[in-house]
Amino acid sequence: MRTYDTLFMWFMLLIVFILGYFILLSFLLPEGYVNHEYLLIGLFITLLGLVILFIYFLVLRRQRKQIQIHLNTFRETGMQVFIEKYEKLLYSRDIGDLPKITRLIFNFNCLAIIQPKNIEELQRIISLCEQYKIPLIPRGAGTSGYGGVLPIKNGIIVILTFFDKIIAINEEKNTVEAECGVTWEHLRKFLESKGKTLKSYPSSAPSSTIGGWVTQGGYGVGSAKFGSVNESILNVTVIGKEGREFHLEDPEVFIGSCGSLGILWKVTLKIKNFSKIIHKIVSSSHQNQLVKAIPVYQELLPFFLRYDDYHNLIWKNPKSNLSPWGSQNYTGGVISMSFLEEDWNQRKFNEIKNEFQLVVQSNDLGKTFWNDRFDTIKLKRRGPFLIIAEVLIPTIHLEKIIEILSKRYERGSYALELVSTSDDLCVMFVWFPVDMRRWSLPFIGSFTYAYHWLRFIDIIYSTRHWKGRPYSSGLWLSAYSGLIFGQKFHEMKRLKKKIDPYGIFNPGKVWGTRIPRFFPIIPLSLIFWFGIPLVSVLYRITPKKYR
Repeated sequence: MRTYDTLFMWFMLLIVFILGYFILLSFLLPEGYVNHEYLLIGLFITLLGLVILFIYFLVLRRQRKQIQIHLNTFRETGMQVFIEKYEKLLYSRDIGDLPKITRLIFNFNCLAIIQPKNIEELQRIISLCEQYKIPLIPRGAGTSGYGGVLPIKNGIIVILTFFDKIIAINEEKNTVEAECGVTWEHLRKFLESKGKTLKSYPSSAPSSTIGGWVTQGGYGVGSAKFGSVNESILNVTVIGKEGREFHLEDPEVFIGSCGSLGILWKVTLKIKNFSKIIHKIVSSSHQNQLVKAIPVYQELLPFFLRYDDYHNLIWKNPKSNLSPWGSQNYTGGVISMSFLEEDWNQRKFNEIKNEFQLVVQSNDLGKTFWNDRFDTIKLKRRGPFLIIAEVLIPTIHLEKIIEILSKRYERGSYALELVSTSDDLCVMFVWFPVDMRRWSLPFIGSFTYAYHWLRFIDIIYSTRHWKGRPYSSGLWLSAYSGLIFGQKFHEMKRLKKKIDPYGIFNPGKVWGTRIPRFFPIIPLSLIFWFGIPLVSVLYRITPKKYR
């Protein structure tokens, strides 16, 4: 099915033909003289363009009627199909709060939302999409914020939450096989009832699905010891062209692809025996002391290590009578750590604490932080909108990067969180709670919010000198896919041709896309590569209080 970017492509070509014709008349012919042959050629070109557009509209209208007939057939056979306006609006966004101006360049509306109950229904949807070249966007819980599940070409959104079966657990080999719609928290509780547990899981585990985190990629709880989600996956089963199954024994190339290589169906994960966890928390009045201690504590291989700065603490717990954050010991923030019992080393822990002059807080507070590991989104209470920047950075450069942040943005306008990984890296979360309602002017207000919204790209750009890179791909970060995926990027292209030769699976999330409205011949990546340095300069010359 041709999409609106094709329509505007023809429209732009028509305008070019007409302009070219009149330019030809203006510059090549004597003043006051009209060559009738040139006039007839120009009229013919214009008429030809109008005929092409007319035929295009007829074909588009006919195809849409046929697609609607197929959707009605799906519904009549018991498939859940949603086509109402408010339903489309609900699924035209993810956890990120987009400026309204983004809708001037992208149409986030979809043709339909379908929730298949089994593989047979999913295969029928894929067959329809392949027949009419309709983009197919797989969606789990939508807990990401970089546009990985946004429809941009009038596609069909497939909700996979009904694929929620835990298929099998092998207690001898310490593996579990589950479908993509199972939430991480449900899987974790199931495994713990069997005396097992996950090696790592996302901080959004209560709502995040297995398919969502695997196709997004990244780090979470447990990554300080066991690495990223890549390290926990043995193999994946993907549904690709013609609804066929593809078993990937080496899933590395698929992880983080945002579903652009096919629809993830089943995953086999490595698990471990359940063991007791010891929780510790240290604080200081000096942020730099805590930041310097992070790479040293990483060497102890904690199961989970997180740093929260002072604003992160008070914004999550605004009532001072319910928290101790008024004490001087917390103005630099806190490091909360959780160790597997077999890894706990009291002596080394105390040596590091003494070296950096840190204050050890109560075990109860450490346990409280562990129980609150899923509550990062509490920061939206202060917003109510939240701009999020996630960057993967080497811990040896933490001090310099935090110094850049403090110089670039006004203290108190953002909260900082760091989550350790197992390979001398940290995931840096910079949270900007904002109230978009402050910028109430219909048009100018959208530009103002867009200016603030671009902070997340500015932070990524600013940290590249210190070997920082985006945490994951998505619509807004597709320009950086080569940087994100490194050497496996070319292997992903090869697999794309094998699994998705029609190019229907979640376009624009890894390989980029053109801007469909008004500028259909301009790649979005071009705007990012040339526009972001300009935005970064603008941030630097703008007074800090307005950034």
